[in-house]
Amino acid sequence: MEMNTVKLLDDIFISNETQLKNKRALITGASSGIGLATAAWLAREGVHLYLVARRLEKLNELKKEILALYPELKINIIPLDLMQNDFLSVLEKENALDVDIFINNAGLARGRDSVADINFTDLDEMIHTNVTAAFKLASAVVKRMVIKKSGHIVNLGSIAGHSTYEGGSVYCATKFAVRAFSEVLRQETHDKNIRVSLISPGMVKTDFSFVRYYGNKQKSDSVYAEVKTLTASDIARVILQTLKEPEHINIDEIIVLPLVQAPVSFKVKKEMM
Repeated sequence: MEMNTVKLLDDIFISNETQLKNKRALITGASSGIGLATAAWLAREGVHLYLVARRLEKLNELKKEILALYPELKINIIPLDLMQNDFLSVLEKENALDVDIFINNAGLARGRDSVADINFTDLDEMIHTNVTAAFKLASAVVKRMVIKKSGHIVNLGSIAGHSTYEGGSVYCATKFAVRAFSEVLRQETHDKNIRVSLISPGMVKTDFSFVRYYGNKQKSDSVYAEVKTLTASDIARVILQTLKEPEHINIDEIIVLPLVQAPVSFKVKKEMM
């Protein structure tokens, strides 16, 4: 008996991606790296943006470039240091917490001290930025999403939230915390029409190491020397696809590594010279 392949394939190629046009997104850490790249990819989809970062000049430059390409968009820039105690009230005044999409991206590493030699100032900055501020922001945003019964939160984790390494005690601990927080938030919102995703990259060539090594360019450049790393755009593209998945799909977590990086051991294959 001949099979009717047309009927078998009827539902295979149906396009039911989530449409992002005219949605509103809040992005922290938007002036560089993954935050900046994500802003660009979302702008191309027609998303109106609230862009948060410390560097006003970088935000102004980004806004100018986006509007030159997509003049119909609304771009709100908010120069803000998440170390400030009143950062939530600043965002609330800007109506930046009532959004459809939240890219919880701001974060940093400082130093490679052993546990015995931890710089407590660095410890406080990493925990406040990567954990305290990120958690407070997610709480404030999801509270509004619950009322609307819709929304998508994307938390930026790290492979360091799965595997530790020497000299990374505090940073790794913050990313383990982000992973645990995301899992709980997902459990608490699975029945509220709210999606929660965790994106955990490996080596991405951004300002990450430049910040970690206190602006020492030679030291930060050596981290990526002879290694074909991921780019900020690589991660932004993954974030975009996560957001565009059909509404009945939730990407709980994606771990993204460059081909040359092996997880757990953090082995990296150097290019042959």
